[in-house]
Amino acid sequence: MNWVDKLNNFDENNIVCVGIDPLIGKIDNLGLDLFDWCKLVIDSTSEYCDIYKFQFAYFEEGGIESLSNLKSIIEYIKEKYPEKILIGDSKRADIDSTAQAYANSMYDYWGFDVATVNPYFGSDSIIPFSEKNGAIVICKSSNKSSNEIQDKMVGNKCIYEEVIEIVERCNSSKNLGIVVGATYAKELKKIRSSTNLPLLIPGLGFQGGDFKSTIQAAEGGKNILNSSRGICFPKDRFESIYDYSESIQKALNKFIRNINSVSSWSGKIEKLWKRLQ
Repeated sequence: MNWVDKLNNFDENNIVCVGIDPLIGKIDNLGLDLFDWCKLVIDSTSEYCDIYKFQFAYFEEGGIESLSNLKSIIEYIKEKYPEKILIGDSKRADIDSTAQAYANSMYDYWGFDVATVNPYFGSDSIIPFSEKNGAIVICKSSNKSSNEIQDKMVGNKCIYEEVIEIVERCNSSKNLGIVVGATYAKELKKIRSSTNLPLLIPGLGFQGGDFKSTIQAAEGGKNILNSSRGICFPKDRFESIYDYSESIQKALNKFIRNINSVSSWSGKIEKLWKRLQ
């Protein structure tokens, strides 16, 4: 069973993902080491979170010790919460032989269910991942300068639309998805109307993505709704580790309420529309 199969087993279309972005300065202020911080976030959110996304850059920034902690926390989750989907957010890409090595690393060594991939090398960088566990390919990212490349026109299509077509062609194993930022609701709606691929949607919360416009734009398929810093670091100061854990839980509950308030309303409209037809 690949990560898309697991995703399709969820009854709901909008699935919560907590991004594990270890900001070392903030973690140091809590008096925790990296492993214990990761464990605290996972244990505090595991009841209501089905997917965790690990931002590789923050672990690499800390060197060998941080990467060793990443390996340990992945093993911890797989033992205690084997049903969770783990995303390695590394945005790997290269020529086909090197991409194969990246895929081997992300899946055979690190043990992720799926990894993010940069499509700039074309299908050569995607196929080695799709021949193993699959990939989530960058399509329309949430950052401000994404338009400098992704919105450029190729004939009558934007580059991000070309990416969708490439991913669809590589998706013979039905294990590919794409990244589309919540900060671009108009483009998100256009993308969702053109594909049924699973969408990883970052940018809700800290980056300013709007819940209502995002969820309504993404209707019609499986969506992974991610929040990282908004959940992991919901405020600047904490009275105690207990206060920190409780703040994480409150932030996650608020995130879920925001999703459900829109999803429930959209569901009612859909049922009413079907009744009227």
